[in-house]
Amino acid sequence: MIFSIRHLSFFLLVLIGLSSCDNTLQVTAPFENTAVVYGTLDMGNDTQFFRIGRAYLGQDGPVGGMPHPDSLYYPSIDARVIAVAPNGDIKQTFVLAESNNRPKDSGLFTVQGHRLYSFVFPSDYFTENGGVRQDFTYRLELRLPGNDEVFAYGETPMVNQFRIKKPTPIGIQKMSITATKGYKIEWKQAVNARIYQGYMDFIYMEMPEGHPEDSVRYAVRYEMPTVIGSSLSGGGITASTTINYHDYFTFLAESIPVKLDTLRWFRHIDIHMVAGSDDLATYIKTTQPSNSILQDPPFFTNVIHGAGVVASTQHLYRPYIGISTSSADSLIFGKLTCALRFARASSLDTLTCN
Repeated sequence: MIFSIRHLSFFLLVLIGLSSCDNTLQVTAPFENTAVVYGTLDMGNDTQFFRIGRAYLGQDGPVGGMPHPDSLYYPSIDARVIAVAPNGDIKQTFVLAESNNRPKDSGLFTVQGHRLYSFVFPSDYFTENGGVRQDFTYRLELRLPGNDEVFAYGETPMVNQFRIKKPTPIGIQKMSITATKGYKIEWKQAVNARIYQGYMDFIYMEMPEGHPEDSVRYAVRYEMPTVIGSSLSGGGITASTTINYHDYFTFLAESIPVKLDTLRWFRHIDIHMVAGSDDLATYIKTTQPSNSILQDPPFFTNVIHGAGVVASTQHLYRPYIGISTSSADSLIFGKLTCALRFARASSLDTLTCN
């Protein structure tokens, strides 16, 4: 009898454990007010945009909010950006206005327009008073109308301006891409910047052979590798990336279509770079596809009581850069780009690779 009671107790415990362990995936849930925010401040732009919405997982499942945009957007929200000095004093408040005039890409969106929120920095905001406002922290605060309580917020320091070192920021410069070690682009790291991403626009003109009146200008964009900065303090520290001949000219050969009876002329290269804040670098890193068997990436947000990221960026633009004579020769006559029929005009004829 004692043996049977013990077994009965054991099976009762098993039943209790099974009934209390529910591993069912919940694809629907009651509505919760969870703010989802994406935005980067850039003192090089006057108008600043934020994407502000809210999480939704109702009884219709993950795509249930598509025909119900009021479940993805706040019907009305009080969004403000607060400028906070290093000593904690609030210096200025910017009220965000709703904006619906930006187009959407194709994809899975709600039936309503792409709703954004924006405000404008005055033209001299970061230059007057010795530029001290570059050192402020900027905090996005979200409130519901008629309620003074902040229910979600995120903040970021401002990435300061940075400057290119090579090629120099002024004057005629030529990139020697065919050099043995390639061409090194260098820049001074920016205060509060952690990540640097850039691209080069290769500008060229083409025309049907013998018909210069039909010339057309084109551009192809080369994405440069991402560079992680070594310091957030700036301090004149140099960062760099290298453009090598084989990679760049292979890119041109694959990006520019071969056209018979067409001549092309190189015009110039424009360099564009963006520096991003530390939190933006972390967000980009954690949201990249995983190369391991661990499929679920770590979740990162700097939005308190919400999701997304509030960050800052700064842009750099260096246009009208030439290429060295040896690089031009390789573009015209080299085996990688010979079929593209880039040309050079001489006093007697137009030289190209035939």
